Amino acid sequence: MTKILYLMVLTIVLIVLKLTDVIAWSWWLVLLPAIISFSIYALILVMKLVMVMIAVVAVKKRKEL
Repeated sequence: MTKILYLMVLTIVLIVLKLTDVIAWSWWLVLLPAIISFSIYALILVMKLVMVMIAVVAVKKRKEL
């Protein structure tokens, strides 16, 4: 959780630096930390959903036997 918070703070710092013309990076590089943290959240969500679906299927199969 701390690493994701660090990425969000880094994103805010990079946005401020970009808006004040301190850095001349493209926007996708500036927003890359936010994209990474969103991807981590999305991956964790998908993994949890798959685990729930597997558990539901397993329970249904047990009831059928």
